[in-house]
Amino acid sequence: MKFCRECGCENLDEAQFCKNCGLEFKSLPVNENKPDNEVKVRVNKNQDSIISKLFYKTDKYTGELRFAKSKSISILVFVAMFLLAMFVNLGQFPLISVFLAAIIVGLVFAIPTFLIGYALGWAIDRLNN
Repeated sequence: MKFCRECGCENLDEAQFCKNCGLEFKSLPVNENKPDNEVKVRVNKNQDSIISKLFYKTDKYTGELRFAKSKSISILVFVAMFLLAMFVNLGQFPLISVFLAAIIVGLVFAIPTFLIGYALGWAIDRLNN
């Protein structure tokens, strides 16, 4: 029987990962008395959440989730331009037309922002690796 070092639960069903914390049982060090032994397990528990899909990306070299700067800046630009367009035209036109126009204005600014960020990230990745 194996015990999880992180949360202390027992491995009753011969699983390879702890069901509570995601620690891989096979990756436990042989000599656990040494403080230098660290276990790095790449288990991303919340990859399916909307926050991780919008603001994070999977690194193609390490497989870990990392903060996606171009996605985040594009979302920020979209929200800012959407709100600006909403407040500028809010009292002058019907609400549905103001809403649709604000979406278009937000996309007009957010799409080039994302494309520029994506191109810069691609170029930097090519130069560094």
